[in-house]
Amino acid sequence: MLLGGPGQVNELTQAGAGLVAKGENRVRPTLANKMSPGMAASSVAEGVERRSWAYWRELVFSRLIPALFFSVFLARQLLFTWDGLRSVHKPSDYLFAVQQLLALAFFTMLVVLYSTRLPKSGMDHRWAVVVIAFIGTFAALSTPFLPGGGRREGLVLFADIVATAGLAYTVWALAYLRRSFSIVPEARRLVMGGPYSLSRHPVYLGEIVTVVGVNLATAGWPGALAIACVIACQLLRMRWEEGVLRRAFPNDYPGYASRVPRYLPNPFKTRRGGV
Repeated sequence: MLLGGPGQVNELTQAGAGLVAKGENRVRPTLANKMSPGMAASSVAEGVERRSWAYWRELVFSRLIPALFFSVFLARQLLFTWDGLRSVHKPSDYLFAVQQLLALAFFTMLVVLYSTRLPKSGMDHRWAVVVIAFIGTFAALSTPFLPGGGRREGLVLFADIVATAGLAYTVWALAYLRRSFSIVPEARRLVMGGPYSLSRHPVYLGEIVTVVGVNLATAGWPGALAIACVIACQLLRMRWEEGVLRRAFPNDYPGYASRVPRYLPNPFKTRRGGV
């Protein structure tokens, strides 16, 4: 996106009425007027080349590819939601339908937020950090596909309530995080309002609760190991993300961290709203 720049080198500024002398309008020369056409064209071409590479790299790797990846899950969830809404026959089915709608909202927000997110002002892209961030994300998404240990009927309703609450909390957090969302630790703006006034990492907390609820009534050993992996990865991501935010917002983040708990909401802490 090229806004302003060397392409506007031939623009002239007209002298005002105060500059009229001897009945003639004078035009003040600018540095751009003195530049030869060859120099101007070369400067424009170099600027376009530099900006285009950064623009396309950001567009493809930070927006397009992640948005397309989550679009696959969005399409799958859309089919599940449609089937779930059509199969509502008794009161207990409504909770499952709400859960499917929340999951649909979650994946829709991921696609939209990745496509429109803000430029980053800080990051931690060490290879171990990136790998663990993606392992935590993929482990959470893969748990429903792992072999189960049988259906525990006594836990089904409770598990659905836990999963629905976790999804609702995650969607609420994403609605406040908005265009600052990312998988790897990156800083865009400091969000302190809504669920971020209750705990410092509500998206990670909501994802952990959701994964536990989804697998509580059916998980076998593979699912239990995946849940443990998700929790461990999310705890590490919390630590790394806080380091990035402390460096990006040295004046604001320490005070925020002293007021708001890292893990679980504390109703006895004094709440202070924010962006």
